[in-house]
Amino acid sequence: MGQRGVAGTRQSGQAAVEAALTLPLVVFLVLGTLQLFLMLQARILAQVAVYRAVRAGSLNHGNCLPMMHSAVVTMLPMVARTDNGERLADAFSPRRHNHFWVKGSTGERFNGPMVEIVRESPDAAWVQGLVGDEDLMFDQPTNNARELQQRTLEIRMVAWYYMRIPFANWVMSRMFLAHFRLQRFTGTNPLMPTQKRAAWYGETDETLGRDRWPGGDLGDRMVRWSADGHFLFPIQVNAAMRMMTPVMSEYFQGGPACNLHGS
Repeated sequence: MGQRGVAGTRQSGQAAVEAALTLPLVVFLVLGTLQLFLMLQARILAQVAVYRAVRAGSLNHGNCLPMMHSAVVTMLPMVARTDNGERLADAFSPRRHNHFWVKGSTGERFNGPMVEIVRESPDAAWVQGLVGDEDLMFDQPTNNARELQQRTLEIRMVAWYYMRIPFANWVMSRMFLAHFRLQRFTGTNPLMPTQKRAAWYGETDETLGRDRWPGGDLGDRMVRWSADGHFLFPIQVNAAMRMMTPVMSEYFQGGPACNLHGS
């Protein structure tokens, strides 16, 4: 073999090594970009969903069930086709009790909640203490700030976004867990494949926000679901609206948090 042949072989080997090192990065950039756009879509849907939920609650005495149904219907495009009435009904039917019903990377079906809702206002203790079943002074004009607040339905909601883009879901889930200081990233650094134990960990005090969600701590569930091959991210939104119907105490017996299934 001549000198030119040896040089060509070396260049070919170098190109193969460079491709092996850069290919994971290229794949991650493509799939990660797609995943981020889908998460942006889910964020927009969540903002619409919380508005529809608070409006449904305002029209139904603060009842959790209409709020949950309104939010779930709005979030359905994340997990199923809803481009006509028949497909919308087919997608809603198995999820009407606030279940995802999607298959994870391991082939096992994930059955966690799609949304979770907490009513910040009116105060549940105040509602439970009403004389009679509802606010009898609802139609009376008032300038009292306390009374105005109690006649405003304010909710916060978390919409669980299920990441379904292969490879990107695994990497981004571990990045999120490390960012929120929930779990140290000990896998291979996707931006530097030669670094086998990256040991990433968030250096900020940023948290997942407020707690007391109906399903429990958000971070604990993210870690547990990730270990089972289900990669989810909580999108937190809130909305407020003046009550259009008097609040009823029967819908606040369980406190401010709505049951995961809407009751």
